[in-house]
Amino acid sequence: MVAFAIALILDLLFIPLIRRVSLRLGRVAQPRPDRWHRQPTPTLGGLGIFAAFVLALLASRLLPGGESIGSNWAFLSGAAMMFLLGLYDEFRPMSPSAKLVGQILAAAVVILLGYTSAFFTPKIANTLIAQIPNILLTFIWLVGITNAINLLDNMDGLAGGIAFITAGVLSYFFWRTGDRSLLIISLALAGSVLGFLVFNFPPARIFMGDSGSLFLGFTLATLAIVHQKQQASDVLAVLGVPTLLFMLPILDTILVTFTRLLRGQSPAQGGRDHTSHRLIAFGLSERQALFVLYGVALLSALMAAVIESVNYWLSLALVPFLLVVMALLAAYLGGVKVVSAPEVSRQREAIARWMVELTYRARVLEVLLDFILIGLVYYLAFLVRFGLVFNEARLELYLQTLPLALGGSYLAFYIFGVYRGVWRYVSFDDLLRFVQAALGSATLLAASIFILGSTDLAPWQDDFSNLILALFALFLFMGLAVSRSSFRLLDRLAFQRPRQDELPVLIYGAGDAGELALRWIQANPQINFRPVGFIDDDPLKLGRQIHGIEILGATRELPTILKRRPIAGVILASPEITAERRQSVLQICRQYGCWVRSLHMEFELLD
Repeated sequence: MVAFAIALILDLLFIPLIRRVSLRLGRVAQPRPDRWHRQPTPTLGGLGIFAAFVLALLASRLLPGGESIGSNWAFLSGAAMMFLLGLYDEFRPMSPSAKLVGQILAAAVVILLGYTSAFFTPKIANTLIAQIPNILLTFIWLVGITNAINLLDNMDGLAGGIAFITAGVLSYFFWRTGDRSLLIISLALAGSVLGFLVFNFPPARIFMGDSGSLFLGFTLATLAIVHQKQQASDVLAVLGVPTLLFMLPILDTILVTFTRLLRGQSPAQGGRDHTSHRLIAFGLSERQALFVLYGVALLSALMAAVIESVNYWLSLALVPFLLVVMALLAAYLGGVKVVSAPEVSRQREAIARWMVELTYRARVLEVLLDFILIGLVYYLAFLVRFGLVFNEARLELYLQTLPLALGGSYLAFYIFGVYRGVWRYVSFDDLLRFVQAALGSATLLAASIFILGSTDLAPWQDDFSNLILALFALFLFMGLAVSRSSFRLLDRLAFQRPRQDELPVLIYGAGDAGELALRWIQANPQINFRPVGFIDDDPLKLGRQIHGIEILGATRELPTILKRRPIAGVILASPEITAERRQSVLQICRQYGCWVRSLHMEFELLD
């Protein structure tokens, strides 16, 4: 922990000095419409992170045994190149293509030093041939993660906090494997980032700039590659663990790229449409959004640690489960409007139309999500059937029958209209459709297995259990219901969060019209009303709730309610209210300074 402590202390000393230097040199980010900060902020914080990190490593080499500990730090030369690239960009802004070339060169240095992915090595017998896709994957990984962390640096404390969490989990991995050299590197990196976070936490007094984000992204990506190579025998650890470690920056990059292309914008263009900005549009404060994203990153990182600790067969279900959850959250946030679509060129407009056609009409993303969902629930059916005790033979049976489960499920989804509904408006009729689709999927799977078994094409038919079919139908229905209802659940959560500009109102009439008024207000946040209760003269309804909103009392209790609660107004939504009762409500509200509005819904005939 000496390296961690030294890096932390040095950064706490360096950052105030660097902040002053940055102000004198004019290295300051000015507030812009497409940026989040509201005041001029120095941008050379990455210099403090890098200096504290390097000095901490040099100090650790002076300790007894330090020479042997620092014997394999050569791959950090690529990280140093990335820092210098970002620092140069701070003083002389470079084009995106020029920075990409510099990133590729830094990645090439790491690869030349022998630090490459080992993902394809156990799958290709010829080691030399296996290195070709390994090197290509390493290039994509290093450059991709570097830019993902760079894009994530869009809100005070975000990129630094995510880097600190990732460095901490990587430190745990290296501690478990007993690799002191890499442990010192990851701990020194964590200490330098934590010291920077003291000054970068909102409201930020300094930014890390490209010098910091590029350096952190590249170093963390390289450390993940090194750890991946240590786990080359475990396919899930080789691919799943690094992906989970960087799940948040990866999803944020995909979300930003996809939504900008849908609007006809360049993905490289800056903007306030990242995951963090969408959470604020969802109703969270800046710090709340930050802690939510910290929680997501920590959950993903802990899941990566769990994968290397728990039963391998159970971890095979955990990864796709987390992927589905993250994909649903990203899909929901992608629909949150944070920026307006600008005017675009014909070429980009054509790309946007093609993506809309592919996404919303062809339902490609929905079909891909269901691919993971079907495979996951089918695997869970096997796992539960065999009491969480799995082996290679049962996995082979699962893989042999998985194409049948996928084919039968997609056919049943088409027959019963699963892809016809709109997720945000899932109803009871949709749930019945999901039941039919789940039962149809299991039936088609059973029929396929029976037909193949009768033609001697399925020697494994006797090993297949009918309980798997029942569990598959049950889990598939649950998966469809939860995934398709997720948007409505998140909408309810968004509505329950108070906004500063919303006016608390009462709805008079706890009947069909009142329920419709409540849903109309919830579906249209621009109305800026927040229903906090119902008023209804039916004594049988007192104390009950409609969509979580309580029926507070009758008209005679209205003065008491207005005394106890800060109510801006009352909405008359009952079509059965008498003129006398209307006048009574109006007089009471005038007495307590509340307005009264009447809800009218009618079909107007146009000539």
